[in-house]
Amino acid sequence: MRILWCVAFVVCFVSAPLFAQQAEQPIKTTLCEIKKDPMAFNKKLVEVSGYGSHGFEDSMFEDPTCFWDDGRPGIWMEYGGTAATDTMYCCGVTPSKEKKPLIVQGISVPLVRDGIFTHFDDLLHSEPRKEISIRATVRARIFVATESINGRTLFAGYGHMGCCMLLAVEQVVSVESKKPEPSIFDLARKYEAEAH
Repeated sequence: MRILWCVAFVVCFVSAPLFAQQAEQPIKTTLCEIKKDPMAFNKKLVEVSGYGSHGFEDSMFEDPTCFWDDGRPGIWMEYGGTAATDTMYCCGVTPSKEKKPLIVQGISVPLVRDGIFTHFDDLLHSEPRKEISIRATVRARIFVATESINGRTLFAGYGHMGCCMLLAVEQVVSVESKKPEPSIFDLARKYEAEAH
């Protein structure tokens, strides 16, 4: 009987870690890949690099090489947890640094509020009268809402006037910008001009 108890104990002890819930690992991808097939990334945790931008009616996380015009969806940025981007935009949103905990499509989105996040947010708000962007790598959850207009599917529903899909930041992994850079709109125009 003792042997049976010992075997049962060993089996339980050895197999317990196999059944323990593992932390979700982010999909390492690019913003351009997400824009090619938004629904494939809906509700998924991703790790991406891009430019976080801040200004009037502007809280985006974009890549100037595949910016949100030409039929590509925009990516609106919001922080997880209770931190807010302090962005003024339509409709019914009051700028603030704090908000209720972020829950989107029934999913609670946390935020790691560490020194890297604070550095990113401080840089993003360092020139309040200018539209600027900060290059960073983030772990975030993508949310997509679809709308059909004239037979064309749009991936929108979040942000200013429902312009965009949503990138809900869970962690700022790194900040590449040493100082504020031009707005994402200016960076996209510059890329477009150099590409032609």
